[in-house]
Amino acid sequence: MAGKLKAEENDYNWRFRYRYETLRAILNRNGRVLEILSDLEADYNHLAFSDFQVRRSVRRLFDETCLMAQELNILSHGRHSALFGALDRIRREVNGKEQEVSERQQRPLSVPLNDEESLDPGLVGGKAAGLSSLYHNFPGRVPEGFVLTTGAYEQFLRKGKLFEQIRLLLKDLEYTSDRDRFRQRSGSIREAIVSAELPASLHEEIRRQAAACGAAETSLWAVRSSAVGEDGRFSFAGQFDSVLNVSPEDLPRAYREVIAGKFSERAITYRIHCGFREVDTPMAVLFMPMVDARAAGVAYTVDPVDPESDTMAIHCVNGLGQAVVKGIGVPDSIALSRQARPEIRRMQASGIPVEKLEYLSREEIREVGATAWKAAVAFGHDLDIEWAVDKNGHVRLLQARRVQPAGSVKTGEVKPGKGTWLIGKGTTIFPGRAEGPVAVRSAENPDPIPKGAVLVVRQPTPDLAPLLSEAAAVIAAEGSPVGHLATLLREFAVPSIFQAGGQIADLREGHVISVDASRRRVYPGSLWPGMKERVLARLASAGKRKEEGPLFRNILALNLVDPFGPGFKPGRCRSVHDAIRFIHEMAVRSMFRFGDEHSRFLNRKTKRLKSEIPMPIHVLSLEQELPAEEKALAPEFLSSTPFEAFWKGFSDRRLAWPDRWGGVHAAISSDLQDQVFGGAKGPRRRKDPNYLIYARDYMNFNARFAYHYAMVDSLLGPGERNNYIQLRFHSGGGSDERRKRRAGFLERVLRESRFGVTREGDLITAWFRNYPSQDTRLALTLLGRLLVCSRQLDMLMHMDSDVTMFADHFLAGKFQSFS
Repeated sequence: MAGKLKAEENDYNWRFRYRYETLRAILNRNGRVLEILSDLEADYNHLAFSDFQVRRSVRRLFDETCLMAQELNILSHGRHSALFGALDRIRREVNGKEQEVSERQQRPLSVPLNDEESLDPGLVGGKAAGLSSLYHNFPGRVPEGFVLTTGAYEQFLRKGKLFEQIRLLLKDLEYTSDRDRFRQRSGSIREAIVSAELPASLHEEIRRQAAACGAAETSLWAVRSSAVGEDGRFSFAGQFDSVLNVSPEDLPRAYREVIAGKFSERAITYRIHCGFREVDTPMAVLFMPMVDARAAGVAYTVDPVDPESDTMAIHCVNGLGQAVVKGIGVPDSIALSRQARPEIRRMQASGIPVEKLEYLSREEIREVGATAWKAAVAFGHDLDIEWAVDKNGHVRLLQARRVQPAGSVKTGEVKPGKGTWLIGKGTTIFPGRAEGPVAVRSAENPDPIPKGAVLVVRQPTPDLAPLLSEAAAVIAAEGSPVGHLATLLREFAVPSIFQAGGQIADLREGHVISVDASRRRVYPGSLWPGMKERVLARLASAGKRKEEGPLFRNILALNLVDPFGPGFKPGRCRSVHDAIRFIHEMAVRSMFRFGDEHSRFLNRKTKRLKSEIPMPIHVLSLEQELPAEEKALAPEFLSSTPFEAFWKGFSDRRLAWPDRWGGVHAAISSDLQDQVFGGAKGPRRRKDPNYLIYARDYMNFNARFAYHYAMVDSLLGPGERNNYIQLRFHSGGGSDERRKRRAGFLERVLRESRFGVTREGDLITAWFRNYPSQDTRLALTLLGRLLVCSRQLDMLMHMDSDVTMFADHFLAGKFQSFS
């Protein structure tokens, strides 16, 4: 009998070692494929699917994932063979897309505005395509010009070896709360671009096209941005750069400056908020001879402030119109009837009614209005047109984009009586109500504002655009209703008032106010029940990125989000990411299942870890002989370099282990708590032991923390080539909203600590690979502290802003916040 038991134990030992080595192979390969996925996520933002670098990474990802599928089936005795069919189907779909993109023709480097190709916004960008349409509809009204296309942009970045620099510097930038880091990285990108050598082919295109325009050799030029997507549904108003009064020999320099402007802080923030990837907005550049303007301005074929007034609005200044579109100062304004031969209804100069303007005749005003109306009819929608009248009295059209009018917002009756408001004048830019704490900022001080704050400024310039994604409302002392920031406010549907005057001085930082932009009233305190919640819901729903294309759909998308649902099957894998997630989940479950089936042997070989920490941990060594007479071992006994580093953080005496769930639900049995709060899901129950499996240079820690699960897998040796840490964290208990906040906290801390991270809902997967030993030790210690601090943290996270607060406290070592 004893011999039979010994044989069974030897068989178990062999099979356990074999299975565990297979699991380690899967986990190690999982770390590599997550790195590839992370790189492809960055490539998805910067490179087209047809790019060789993308296709090479996709092929490598398929190869590694197929090997993982093979290892999983070894581990599970062929239980998941349907994975091979799913991966083959996904591969065939991807190969078909590669064939499609390879058949596309190469794009020209430049096109003149009079060419039919200049009507293609994907080639010349939105601004140039709109201007080309004006050129073809109104011969003689648009100056001759040309465009260096998106193909030229790609060639410039590729030959200047800028793609990789940009990709690395922009990676994870949308997650950082460190404005100095954001500023430094965006500045580094711009510096690299302006100092890069322009390829000789682009020098030649500029010289050839400029000569073909027929401009005099002494003419000055305007060099303007024309990104794909610009002047479309999202205007990008004022976010990119233009360079004016450029001499012919300086055109290459101006081209680089415009390209660099694509990576300003405000442009990057705007793109992120609107949900655009960097690759979605390649930059074409428009070149036009400068117009010697006597008058200039903007014509709206529908009044953007009062779209139901049945009037066109012209805003103008003497000379160039840059001040108008930048929102600096108050331009003169003219209201005209909306018809082919418009009539002037009223004129104002500096806000005072006048009969005429000294620099612009009534006939020229009507000509501007009539041309704008004809353009709107030709385009099929209302337009916002930049125009100029030159010294010879010729009307020139310089830009056209669809109007984003304020629309009509019902606000109901205002309860406060006359005289109770803080501000009672101004110009409505976008109607509606909002409330929030006051945040006073300026272009010189564009520090971030709290989500849901009311942004108060003196001069509303485009430099403030990065703050709009957090603003409940905007109040400005000055500003033009046709400036770039006004355009963005209408685009983002932010209730806003301009020209509120010196009364903004009465608005104190942090004080809660209520804004009724429709009636141009600002009241103290909170007036409307539920308004704060509606404001925060609007901000939360803004900027959702539209994910599309074969790289996302077949590779990056994660559709298998619930590992415990009935749809979590290999046949449901629609992307490579789905397959990776399925393999990892089933590998861990298979190992636990094996341990449960052979618990009598496993219990003999494990020892309890002796510590003051209130969670049971069972220890299993892959190398070290454990003393048979000891039932519990001190942490110091375990000979494992990664465990030593991890335990240093995990057992940090500055960290607290409060039982928030136990205090709230002490009267409920643990089994019922498991069922009600999600504890019945997952590979372990609360009453099950947590396992630490270790070797000299290896550790695997599987743990259950109340209602969430964590797995840490690490290899740490003397070099750096094979060092890695992998974390998988999945929440349980609490509401979806709170669990996602905790996941957001983990993601922010891990990214700030150089981990690669993917997050889907409340599931966090993170990795730290190929760093020197000391760096890996420090990362393991940080991870130990992080798991303790995140324990039941969801119960403390009541607002979205708590994510940043707790992350900042953790990184600063303020661990008392987690008590």
